[in-house]
Amino acid sequence: MDQLEQEVDLLEYLRVLARRKWLILALVLTSALTAYVVSAGMTEIYQATATIMVRTDSAVGTMPFMEEMMGTSGNDIRNYMEFLKSRTIVESVLTRLGWYTPVSPEDVALWQKSLSVQQVQGTNVAKLSVESDNAERSAAFLNALIEVFREHSQKMNQESARAAREFVAQQLSISEQALRKAEDALLQYKKSSMVVEPTEETKAQIDKIAEIEKELAAAQVELNAAMAERQEIERNLRSADPTLVTSTTLVNNPLVQQYKIRLSDLETELAGARERYTDNHPAVISLKAQIAHVKAKLAQEVENVVGSQTSSLNPIYQALRTQLVENESRIVGLEAKQAALRGMLLDAEAKLAAIPEKEMDVARLMREQRVDEEIYVMLRTKYEEMRITEAMKVSDVYVIDSAVVPEKPIKPRKLLNTAIAAFLGLFVAVGVAFLMEYVDTSFKTQEEVERLLELPVLGVVPDMRRFRRKHPKGEPLGGGEPAAS
Repeated sequence: MDQLEQEVDLLEYLRVLARRKWLILALVLTSALTAYVVSAGMTEIYQATATIMVRTDSAVGTMPFMEEMMGTSGNDIRNYMEFLKSRTIVESVLTRLGWYTPVSPEDVALWQKSLSVQQVQGTNVAKLSVESDNAERSAAFLNALIEVFREHSQKMNQESARAAREFVAQQLSISEQALRKAEDALLQYKKSSMVVEPTEETKAQIDKIAEIEKELAAAQVELNAAMAERQEIERNLRSADPTLVTSTTLVNNPLVQQYKIRLSDLETELAGARERYTDNHPAVISLKAQIAHVKAKLAQEVENVVGSQTSSLNPIYQALRTQLVENESRIVGLEAKQAALRGMLLDAEAKLAAIPEKEMDVARLMREQRVDEEIYVMLRTKYEEMRITEAMKVSDVYVIDSAVVPEKPIKPRKLLNTAIAAFLGLFVAVGVAFLMEYVDTSFKTQEEVERLLELPVLGVVPDMRRFRRKHPKGEPLGGGEPAAS
């Protein structure tokens, strides 16, 4: 019985739609036609696309001394993506193209809004796209954007290499003067004391002390460079906006994740160092100090997030903070390494003190000359590395696909808009049909009269329109439908 009622209801719905079919058809056609006309009158928008790759292991980063000066972490492609959309880059592009004289903030904001940069998941590749009502301008803007971005990348790398070279040049000049003094002092003493060469035991002790002092001097150079880098990072941090207007949690806090990654890397290095050295070795002591420093910073950041932090870090600010953490941990490690080397140096000098006075004086002068020579050679090598790096004009940005002029607009999509409008018009038309059926209180069929009034039907007035269609003028009336029953 229930199934029969459902079939009856479904047939009734279909009858309603059949009775209002012309209304439904009219609304659907009107919606589709309106959408097509509106879409045809809209401004056509073209989209140009390009693909670039950002390499974090460029020649600048792989130079041995650059790793010591700048840290071992590569640039995050997310920071490059933010830099690509920055006001500075977009304004430089518009100035170079000469489309606006002068370039106004509104023009810059308009192109920033039309620019999209998306990273390909799991790679250092980024896809760039820009939308414009002019196909040629969209391609020209995107190609100019990539070129300006490459130039900025080259400039930043050259500035880093130049700063490192100038610092090494200062140290090299000081080391050269110290080496000359040591060589002159050794030569004068040998002439005056008639002592030419110390014993083999003394030479061995001299070599050991010279090696320790070489490592100590190298650590001091790295420490000075790291402190200079820290001052630069802190200056940039003061001018950067620390937060964005979004929420964050401990799980996805980027700075916490950076601390965890740094801590994991240091612990891996420590495990490898312990396989080669004892716990008293300077390398092991340095790694332990860095791990302790990072753990303290991690605990502090977790406390900040859990306690009061309600906004996420700006990606550029985050990158600077990450560099600062790595820089500080490197400084702590270098200081611990220096302390261990000084302890080893004191022990070696104590053993050297047992040597006869004249021989010890020669040994001391030879040691100073040997150490100064090692330091001078080291600084000279690194200076040449910096000079070559600065001249290379290396960029971290590589173009995979340049932008080409798009042939067809991406907006408006006339057929898609028309189809969507027709589909929505159908829904509206069906709703209107059922609404009109609901407010129509007239009787439609004999069964409806009997069901609602609960009275028998005595007669039915025929539909004369149907009768005339079946029996045109001049045709006999025989065989027609009965007038009443």
